[in-house]
Formats: sequence, C-alpha cells, structure tokens
Amino acid sequence: MKLIAYLSNGYPNLEESFLRAKRYIENGIDIIEADIPAANPYLDNDFLKARIKIARQQTVNYEEYFDAILRIQNEYPNIEIIINIYEDTIIEMGVDNFIQNMKKINNRTVLLAGTLFPDVREKLVNAGFEPSSFVTREMKNEDIELAKNSNGFVYLEGFANPDKYNENYPTLKDCVFKVRSVIGKDRKIFVGIGVHTPEQFKEVYESGADGVFLGSIILKQEDNLNKQSQLIKKLKNISIGQ
Repeated sequence: MKLIAYLSNGYPNLEESFLRAKRYIENGIDIIEADIPAANPYLDNDFLKARIKIARQQTVNYEEYFDAILRIQNEYPNIEIIINIYEDTIIEMGVDNFIQNMKKINNRTVLLAGTLFPDVREKLVNAGFEPSSFVTREMKNEDIELAKNSNGFVYLEGFANPDKYNENYPTLKDCVFKVRSVIGKDRKIFVGIGVHTPEQFKEVYESGADGVFLGSIILKQEDNLNKQSQLIKKLKNISIGQ
C-alpha cells in the first residue's frame, strides 16, 4: 500500500514546502500530493484552508507552484506526484494553460476537487489526463457511477460519522471491494479523510486499498520533526505488512 503525503505547496513559502517534501520522501513516503492553492478551497477543513491562505499570500502566480513541483521531480525523479487542484482554479488559470503546465511537469494524474463543472473533467480526459473521482462512505449510486465512468484513481472516504455509512457496505473493506468490482483491477483506490490514528491506518491497509492519504496525522506533527519522521516510518512498516 502506497503512502501519500499531502504537501501544502507554498506554505509557509515555496522553499519551506520543498524542504518538507524532501523530508517526506526521505522518510519513506511513496507519493506526494501537491496542491495548487485555491482562492476558495471550500472543500477543505479550516486547518488546511489556513495553510492555503498563507501560501497565496506569498504568491498567486500558479506557474510558480508548478515550478516548485518540477523542482521536486528533478531532485527525486522516481517519486510519484498527484496534482491536487480545484475545478475553479483550472477555470481561473484557463484549461489550456493548466494542460500546458501539466505537460511541463510530465504529469497526467489529477486529484480534481469539485463536481460543479463537468466540462472541466471532460476536457482533461480528452487531453489525455486522468482526473480522480470521489466516493464517500454513503456509497451513493451517482458517485459509484462517476467512478465507473472515470479513468483516474478513486478517492474513497476512509472514516466519517458512522450514521452516514451505507448499511450495505458497513466496513471500509466492503467499500473497497464494491468500488473494485466496478472500476476493475487496473485503476487505483486511494483512501483518505478521517485517517487520524495508526489503528485506522491499519484498517485501511487491511481493506485492500492501493494507497492512503496522510493529511493531518502527519501535518500536525510539524512542531516535532523527529516525532513526525518516526511516525512516517511506523506507518511505512504497517503499509508493507510489518
């Protein structure tokens, strides 16, 4: 199972976020989820919104964020990178401009936030990119259908209020099995949201997911980098069945 670390690109500045990416990779992270800071990150929690706001106070030039990602790639050519971006930001940039920036970093994998502008997804797919789809623990038919008809990875919600869980798929393993039956074995299922403890992390591993997003579980350890490094290494061991 791959470890995917969220990188607040540009927080508190581009140099510091580059150094954070280095620490992640050197401690065993497999994939970097690098965000392109949005003007209105309406789907993010308050903790991440604050970081995104600070990043945008440094620069609102989106090409600088892509240059920062290219720097990571040049330093670590074997690392996978997922580009986290809102539909609104792509529209603000211009779809063609976004596509050119993605080609500059030679990347096709997009964690596409939002479902308000389906034409954005369509244009990306037609241009050869692989935007993600999102499935919550409610396992709504429309979400499953979008996942089926998409070509990117599926972002599956890990843990939420149990009252919202679909009674037909009560466990995370049930959800992974259902999504897998719909999308096939070649596309990836990455689990995120609500993964706050090593115990929850182990449940993700046992569910059969291909990867797990690490957000606040490691971000909130930044005041103690040694502790953060040890946690990443511990999670790495779990992810390989140790």
